[in-house]
Amino acid sequence: EIHAEVQLKNYGKFLEEYTSQLKRIEDALDDSVGDVWDFSLDPIALKLLPYEQSSLLELIKTENKVLNKVITVYAALCCEIKKLKYEAETKFYNGLLFYGEGATDSSMVEGDCQIQMGRYVSFLQELSCFVTRCYEVVVNVVHQLAVLYTSNK
Repeated sequence: EIHAEVQLKNYGKFLEEYTSQLKRIEDALDDSVGDVWDFSLDPIALKLLPYEQSSLLELIKTENKVLNKVITVYAALCCEIKKLKYEAETKFYNGLLFYGEGATDSSMVEGDCQIQMGRYVSFLQELSCFVTRCYEVVVNVVHQLAVLYTSNK
């Protein structure tokens, strides 16, 4: 009977220590369980997107030739819009957002504003061409939608 009480106390002490150890491990892991990817600390990332080997034209195959043409046109326009969006985000957003940041009027030497604007002119020329291309794509989308809507075929 005394031996059983000693074993029971030892077992209780073991469970308490084991529970506290598990709690410490859980607390240590809790901070990192939700962080799958930390951009500032991890230099390498895995891109887990499936690679599609078939082209857009192979995916659009129906028995109706007219429907194939219509779907192909809209798919091409969607791809063009996606490319334009990516180009705007990577090439133009930061230049427009941060132009003139970091310099105050008191810290700029005479002529620095003119030099900064001169360097910005080529960026503005590219932006103008980009906006013109976006306008052409939007007009094309509106024309295609108008033709599809008014068509009796």
